[in-house]
Amino acid sequence: MSAYENQTGRLAPQSLLQHRYLIVGLAGRGGMSAVYQTLDTRIGNRRVAIKEMSQGHLSDQELANATERFQHEAKLLGSLQHPNLPHVYDAFSEQGRSYLVMEYLEGKTLLQILRENDARPIPVAQAVAYALQLCDVLAYLHQQHPPIIFRDLKPSNVMVTAIGHIYLIDFGIARLFKEGQQLDTALLGSLGYAPPEQHGIAQTNQRSDLYALGATLHCCLTGKDPYSSGYQFAFPSVREYNPQVPVELNQLIQRLVAMDEQQRPTSALEVHHELSKIHQQAAEYTSQINPALAATKYVQPASAQNNAPPIYSPTRHVNAASPSFNQASPSAPLAQGKSVSHFAPLWTAPFLMLFGLLLVLTIGGSIWAFNYIGGSDHIAEFGFSMLLLLVAIVAGTVLHRLIPWSILFIVALAALVSGSAFLVQATPDIQSAMANILQIVSLNTLLTGGLALAAITSLFWLTHPFTWVDRILIFIVFGTAIACTLLQFSYQDGDVRKHILLLIALITLIHGVPLAARMEHVRKATRR
Repeated sequence: MSAYENQTGRLAPQSLLQHRYLIVGLAGRGGMSAVYQTLDTRIGNRRVAIKEMSQGHLSDQELANATERFQHEAKLLGSLQHPNLPHVYDAFSEQGRSYLVMEYLEGKTLLQILRENDARPIPVAQAVAYALQLCDVLAYLHQQHPPIIFRDLKPSNVMVTAIGHIYLIDFGIARLFKEGQQLDTALLGSLGYAPPEQHGIAQTNQRSDLYALGATLHCCLTGKDPYSSGYQFAFPSVREYNPQVPVELNQLIQRLVAMDEQQRPTSALEVHHELSKIHQQAAEYTSQINPALAATKYVQPASAQNNAPPIYSPTRHVNAASPSFNQASPSAPLAQGKSVSHFAPLWTAPFLMLFGLLLVLTIGGSIWAFNYIGGSDHIAEFGFSMLLLLVAIVAGTVLHRLIPWSILFIVALAALVSGSAFLVQATPDIQSAMANILQIVSLNTLLTGGLALAAITSLFWLTHPFTWVDRILIFIVFGTAIACTLLQFSYQDGDVRKHILLLIALITLIHGVPLAARMEHVRKATRR
């Protein structure tokens, strides 16, 4: 242990580095570094922060890598000048350790603000004001030659001062963008905030930082950490947790966190432009909040007597007509179940392709099987039951709420039951082996029960606040499945009418499940 260290291995108070930097105390500690509050005795006891690279429990290779990143951060920060970046005054090594002398920042990180306020969302106007400043500094970094990709934007790396000023901190894994490079050399970043390409899929670029910006905004406006909440790469609507978030802001965040980088905004300046328009509207509905206590509680829309402007005014104001701002409060029309239906968002090109593919597989497959394969009825019905099972599982991965997921789970379970019955019917050897069991429960009862359970459970989609057009469509589809299922029960196994009714029931279920799931997905998206 060095003469400067205390029992914990940290620099002891009153230690003097470089014969000028007097250690006052520990200001913060991360995984690979510690930050100390320090006085520069040569410049009037100016308060500065000294970042020390930790060396404990590191192998030689890990130490070499950590030292390289630390030196890279010192060199990078020393070359940059921006209001939202801390100033770097000095860098040195002493007793085998590396130190970085920076501007001392008085404030809290966004992560600290959220934790101190029980993970309650930050008010919309305040979060947008922070995001505008982050766009400023990201645009500055991305406009360097070559562009600098931060790669680790997250709440713990954003410092907020008492007057609402933002600082982007910790440049340990920032990198220079290299044109034509396929992958990053090192796969570093924070789970939940790092985009898919940062996990070894492709080279990180400017849009990678925009993904992290969207994930950070999502966390600030919901109070939910994307890693611990378990929705990495599949962010639910912000308005699902915070109805105060305007629809336009929610849509922008969904674009920012798109898995396909081509679907994200093209630049930080574009995001700044969109946020500036939203910022003007958010200011009308959010009261002024002390930024040091930013996350307090859900803020109701401001009344006519309380239209205080936001604390921070963006550095680049955009004069543009503002889009409509959703004024709903938690107790307003949203909670009343106002119906929403948008056929354009519902029948997108990908969904039309999926729907058409299912039509070809089911109807075309039925016609081909009956015309060219002898005794194929049970085989086709088994195949369609498994297709229904697959469709329900895939739809369940898209919807994350309990009731829709429960409906799809029961449908999948019912499809497995009916599919098992069809498989036994199609396989005489299995029928012989299960002769004793089949004396208790007939296959006809089993397959009918499975299909009926799937169809009746699917009618529970009618409890959701769709429009009457949507409700009628759902009722027709699943009502047809129920009718055909019940009608076929009275026919003998060899009767072709029985199998036609079974196929109709299966085909309507196969198409009805993704249709209802898509309606629910669009309803949630358009209402948030």
